[in-house]
Amino acid sequence: MRSPRSRALERDAAAAVEHVELIPGMPDDVAVDCLARVPHGSHRAMRRVCRGWRSAAAAPAFAMARAEAGANEDLVYLLQFANPAAAAAAEEAKEDGDAPANSPAYGVAVYNVTTGEWRREKAAPPVPMFAQCAAVGTRLAVLGGWDPETFEPVADVHVLDASTGVWRSAPPMRSARSFFACAEAGGRIYVAGGHDKHKNALKTAEAYDAVADAWDPLPDMSEERDECDGMATVAGDRFLAVSGYRTARQGGFERDAEWFDPAARAWRRLDRVRAPPSAAHVVVRGRVWCIEGAAVMEWLGSRGGWREVGPSPPGLKAGTARAVCVGGGERVVVTGAIEDSDGGSGRHALWVFDVKTKNWTVVRPPPEFAGFAFSVAAVRI
Repeated sequence: MRSPRSRALERDAAAAVEHVELIPGMPDDVAVDCLARVPHGSHRAMRRVCRGWRSAAAAPAFAMARAEAGANEDLVYLLQFANPAAAAAAEEAKEDGDAPANSPAYGVAVYNVTTGEWRREKAAPPVPMFAQCAAVGTRLAVLGGWDPETFEPVADVHVLDASTGVWRSAPPMRSARSFFACAEAGGRIYVAGGHDKHKNALKTAEAYDAVADAWDPLPDMSEERDECDGMATVAGDRFLAVSGYRTARQGGFERDAEWFDPAARAWRRLDRVRAPPSAAHVVVRGRVWCIEGAAVMEWLGSRGGWREVGPSPPGLKAGTARAVCVGGGERVVVTGAIEDSDGGSGRHALWVFDVKTKNWTVVRPPPEFAGFAFSVAAVRI
């Protein structure tokens, strides 16, 4: 009589011998090339077709096949407030008997820069107000923010695998915080500064390793920094916390920054790196850019200062911009309010900057995606 172990070995051997073609009559490498050209918006349905397609889409070679086929898509994730005008229209539609899709007050919207499509990330968990996001590879992390009922900072973290559309809860931050610096650098997501539930500015910092799914407590910065900006340094491997203000100087933004040296596990200070308050900072091909005022400025270091690299987004209201680099530095996407003729602002829009031609393209989103975006991040699929 055969033992259970023998029967299991025979089943494994039979499975190894039996091979089901991904697409009948077609070599698997050609089939993978075909599947790699399926638009990202259809990937969830594609995985449900059969086990072979699901396995093929999950393999590391699938991403390479998409890149070789020129099928990569750049997705911009926006943590965005609902547009009041669209909400009013939805209420009117509901009264007329139409049931609009549920739209949270603060949620995750997705703009596909490659195809121009917009969608809501419906599978996302409830997102705290003023939460921030950052991406490592195809993983998007949503961190911190305010509890929408108590308006107190939270330490919650949720992670989306953008390649599969699956969300999961991650270990919380060690400190609840909001309005903090946040960015990916060297394969980790850093957070620093912000404020606690008593509105005290923080100088604590920590780093999240998405692969290990764990937080690394970092030494404190030298200064408290509330409402500071976060970005990677020029080399892309170090985290930079820009400006912010101390508890005793509410709204008094500093014109300096600190960067974290991972080798020494210490913070280093940089002076004179702050452009006008509320500017949007982004790293483009190893250079720090600032988007504010009448031009896009590039930081050349403490000796070189700032130089102009292009015009500012046409019609962008000052102080409302958020920016992210996409396509490996080919384009910069800016979101912000559209300034009206009276100097006020109404709907929000996106501006896409072509780094090579120095030209802006204005993208006016559908009404339901025209609310204020507090945080943005980009993922290439």
